Amino acid sequence: MTWIFGVLATSLGIYLLWGLLAPRSQWRALAAWSVSNPHTNEPGGSAYGWRRLLSGLGVLGLAVVGVLAATPGLLAALPQEERVVSPVNAMWGTPDPQLVNRAVYGSSAPPAGLVEFPALGYQNLDELDELPQYLLELKEYALLGDTTPSGYIGSAPAVGFSGVGPADLVVNVRGPVLCIPREAVVIETDTAVQIAIYYGLPDPKPSADPDVPTPVPDHVKACRTDDSVTGSVLIPITLSAELGDRTVETLNGEAISQVELAD
Repeated sequence: MTWIFGVLATSLGIYLLWGLLAPRSQWRALAAWSVSNPHTNEPGGSAYGWRRLLSGLGVLGLAVVGVLAATPGLLAALPQEERVVSPVNAMWGTPDPQLVNRAVYGSSAPPAGLVEFPALGYQNLDELDELPQYLLELKEYALLGDTTPSGYIGSAPAVGFSGVGPADLVVNVRGPVLCIPREAVVIETDTAVQIAIYYGLPDPKPSADPDVPTPVPDHVKACRTDDSVTGSVLIPITLSAELGDRTVETLNGEAISQVELAD
């Protein structure tokens, strides 16, 4: 395919150079046939001047593209604008996660029919004197604008309170944007806290016809772990006791990375 682009670039370069050096000759060869009387309808000096100017700009642009293509390291050598990374991005990546503003205590056994998504990191809130301000400023989780989809994980806090208030830690999960976090499994021992987050579809609305059963959603089919479009969320987890020196792991015993609070 490279040779095709080379032929096109060469042809365009010849056309532009022709228009720059001999615009009158170019008009007579390419456009004079389209008018009934070429001598009467020939463009004036200003028209040829504009043709020469545009052709010159085209030649210049083509030359710049050619130089950049021939020296790929040239762009890398140019000064690059420094990208500012926010503290939230430094901790949890991009885009900013949404906050599950719910009180989540977790169950002791994996639920049937839902899909497990791994926790990618956690932050120990017990180590901090107060809730980090960034948590209170995060956008609240919503599914297509709905902040309380049916089947949503945890329970809503009282009016005027935050669901993160009683939490001992927050975990970061990336799940399909059309599914919701529905349940957390939290298994505590003296040495470890094992956590898993399960996604699924929202509960369907009951059928208006009593003779027609409410459909049962297929969470596994809809909430695929290899979905390319995912959303980042932070889920608060309340433990039976402070985390202390215990490790945070998946249900398989693999360590979940701790994320320190960024300045």
